[in-house]
Amino acid sequence: MRLLTLLLLIILVALPETSASDEISIGENFTIHSDIIGEDRPISVYVPKGVTEDDSLYVIYLLDSEHHFHTVTGIVQSLVDYEQIPKTMVVGIQTTNRPRDYLPAINGEPKTEFQTFVKSKWPKSGQDNFLKFLSDELFPFIDKKYATYPHRTIIGHSNAGTLALSALFEEPKLFNNYLSISANGWWSYDEIIQNSKKLTLAKRKKQKLFITVAGEGSRFYTGTLELLTNMERNKPANLDWKFEHYPERTHMSGILPAVSNGLEYLYSDINFKVTPELAMYADASVLKNYYATLSKQFGFTISVPVDIYVEFAEQQQINQRPVEAIFTLEQFVQDYPDYSYAHMRLAQGYEKASKHEKSHSSFVKALNLAKQQKREAHIIDALQDMVNESKSKLES
Repeated sequence: MRLLTLLLLIILVALPETSASDEISIGENFTIHSDIIGEDRPISVYVPKGVTEDDSLYVIYLLDSEHHFHTVTGIVQSLVDYEQIPKTMVVGIQTTNRPRDYLPAINGEPKTEFQTFVKSKWPKSGQDNFLKFLSDELFPFIDKKYATYPHRTIIGHSNAGTLALSALFEEPKLFNNYLSISANGWWSYDEIIQNSKKLTLAKRKKQKLFITVAGEGSRFYTGTLELLTNMERNKPANLDWKFEHYPERTHMSGILPAVSNGLEYLYSDINFKVTPELAMYADASVLKNYYATLSKQFGFTISVPVDIYVEFAEQQQINQRPVEAIFTLEQFVQDYPDYSYAHMRLAQGYEKASKHEKSHSSFVKALNLAKQQKREAHIIDALQDMVNESKSKLES
């Protein structure tokens, strides 16, 4: 009975005492009517600072956003600022009925004490309609309103973490990444075995799972370990996962490290690792080949990120490879021809190689682009100084 009481608290009142109607002061708020569920759904959207209209965005779908929106958007903004994840927007979905939307349907007789309890209280629980709402109504709305990549991450905590896992088992086409935080021990052992086998049968694109448990103990911990053990026995292709245990954290405080560590892991493939060996011996083709392969795995084109080009060129320069660094920066300009920063970095590369005429020409191109795009006055002023300095070197 103690376990059922705990689970009831988690289903209904374990989250902080905030109202779904509390105003969220960051991002945009929408109300979408769902014909599938038959109700209005409050939605909050956050686009990180620094995103331009030319940027396409990866998308995080956050469940229980009325409780976690500020926490997650703060972490996302920091990770984007420090270039630990790509530019990623957050779509927060507020809760209206947790058992109905998040808990899997009970097929046949209940198989655990918890399932018996839930079926007696919420006989119509089962998240099929909620997942259909996401795929048929919310995803198209977001993709039409914002410039997005076809790459989605779901974040769910507690019963919403159970939904994230269920989507992985039942609807593998919906998401690329799954962050499941302290999902409750919903499934029986037989169902866990069945779910792990489903992973090997589904034809899936490249996917990643980050799954965590705090110090809750009981079925939170044992159920997760049983699931992961069976996933290892039936290891699916194209699915990678990582498990983290935060035994000193509570059910709620485990959210903070889980989101921060989880997002870094889930997006780690997109951040190419520039090693000393590559900087010493490789050229920019290694970057192009890496992201071409990643594009095939994801099913859409992923350009070499700006910061990866810059870091690789800088490391090549440190290793006294100015010709290779210029080649890297020329590839940077080729991929981002309308980006004044790319032309500026190429100009600096030419300058270090004493190619002053080419350096001046690239500085002028960077300045003209910045003026055409009406960039901030201090950026244009700085580029004008660079043009003037490069011109003086030509005339000396």
